[in-house]
Amino acid sequence: MLSAQVSPTELIEAARELPGAPRLLIELGMLIHDPGTDARDVTDLLKQDPALAARLIRMANSAVYARSEPVSSTEGAVSCIGFEEVHRLVGALAATQLAEQRLDLHGIDGARLRKISLFTAVLMEELATPAGESRRRCYTVGLLRSVGMMALEIIGRRHGRVPPFNPGSGQPVHEWEKCHWGIDNCEAAEIILKDWRLPHETVIAIRHHYLPDGYHNPIIHLLALAAGSAADRYQGIAGEENYWRSTPENFRKAGLPMRDFQLASEKAQQTFQRLEAALA
Repeated sequence: MLSAQVSPTELIEAARELPGAPRLLIELGMLIHDPGTDARDVTDLLKQDPALAARLIRMANSAVYARSEPVSSTEGAVSCIGFEEVHRLVGALAATQLAEQRLDLHGIDGARLRKISLFTAVLMEELATPAGESRRRCYTVGLLRSVGMMALEIIGRRHGRVPPFNPGSGQPVHEWEKCHWGIDNCEAAEIILKDWRLPHETVIAIRHHYLPDGYHNPIIHLLALAAGSAADRYQGIAGEENYWRSTPENFRKAGLPMRDFQLASEKAQQTFQRLEAALA
């Protein structure tokens, strides 16, 4: 057990050890939101991470997009597939990078973490439209909801005194985290994502999505529904099982009829499979 509660400074420093794609995704989302943005602005941002830009070109050339002629530049990739799909692909790459982080203490492997994160993101994007929310903002919040967990793992490994989570204990994961770090992963994510200048509505959605009762921000409830759906499909994170409830009240506060949720889930599965194929 750590000797004291983890400080905001320690969390922000730990988050700096995470890959750069998630922060680039946030910047990209803000850039695309600006109506004055053109393709050059987007390509200039992407080129700040040469490895990511090169991977994006390879993805744009995948069979998923069935191009007759190969794309050879970042400019060409952006022009051919458009801002929205670039944003999705950068998110898929961010999920892949983040999945390379070891979450041994939480007991989840990288492949499963990537699937959970990416499916949550694409389902959030689909849920945004019927709920009247921003698609890009919802995609980002779905993708980054576990970033606090990753930072806590980095700190836990540094101190070396945190025992792995016991799935058979029946203890909610946020209670276990508070016992050992003095803070849970949702609180940690709030600190990190504020430092990364994510919009307030996005930050508080992650902060409260485990226990959304009493909150009326629709994105909080959308995230709880999407994370629960991802857990059902891809064997969720141990200790989160009791957070996910699909009740009429959840759907009402999300501003989403259950039928729309079902339709969005079907579309999200198609998008998820497309992104998985592009990543292969």
